[in-house]
Amino acid sequence: MPKPEGWGTSSRSLGMAKPEQHAMAAGMLVHADEEDFSGEEMDVDANLCCPDALSAILSTVFCPSWLCSLKMFDQNERAAVLVWGKYVGSINDPGIHVVNPCGVELRKITTVRKTLDIREVSVTDKDGNPIYISGNIAYKIVSAKKARVDTAEPDRYTSDQAPMVLRLVAARFHYNELRGDSPSKLLADELQKAVTSAGVQVIKFQLTDLKYDPQIAAAMLARQQAVAQVDAKRALVHGAAETASSTVTRLKQLGHNFSPDDNEQRLIHDLLLKNLDPDYKAHAMVMAQGR
Repeated sequence: MPKPEGWGTSSRSLGMAKPEQHAMAAGMLVHADEEDFSGEEMDVDANLCCPDALSAILSTVFCPSWLCSLKMFDQNERAAVLVWGKYVGSINDPGIHVVNPCGVELRKITTVRKTLDIREVSVTDKDGNPIYISGNIAYKIVSAKKARVDTAEPDRYTSDQAPMVLRLVAARFHYNELRGDSPSKLLADELQKAVTSAGVQVIKFQLTDLKYDPQIAAAMLARQQAVAQVDAKRALVHGAAETASSTVTRLKQLGHNFSPDDNEQRLIHDLLLKNLDPDYKAHAMVMAQGR
């Protein structure tokens, strides 16, 4: 059947494909399935006018059926092409396509970007603490064959896989580490491995909320406060010791001599108490002069 002018249909869509070309195309598709998504087109182009001998014969006998053969595809639409229930290729280009009306089924997908919220998934961090994590996923569907032939509902499939990936990744990090950027890349990589077979490309996977389980939140807060207090006292003691030591050293450099008795030790003792306890009695002996 001649192609009317102005339809913009590619020659790849209308041309007759040879058996060896079909075999080569099938090999290309298998190879693409084994790789991560590096581009958008993952499916081979289908032969739309003569996809099958029976379809060609029936469409020739019933010529008026070609009146409903024009199919419009938007910029972000693709479709898996099935002939008598068998996948034969995909429509990957936007525009008007002439599709054999006999025995051909088109299963469309949209390739626009989508977002998915994962709310308060109960996970366990590297320390064994139960926490709740929320995240946001940006993704899109790039393979019509995988999404509409190999998978029933790719969006739901992604939604089901995301919590499992979140639990797996969270177990590799401490609570404070989950607030950084490192988990986001690992989350996206692990989720991509899980949903590649569904024709989904993960753009990003970011954590949006992180909190302890309410049952242990109070205990963890008390623990954090205790650790903070210990760190503060440790810093205070170290600072007091360095101050007392540097003071005695400086006094010696200025020519002050200490008697052989415990005057130096008493000076250090008093300086430590003064630095550690601001309310140390004012009349305490701070320095003992040499006899």
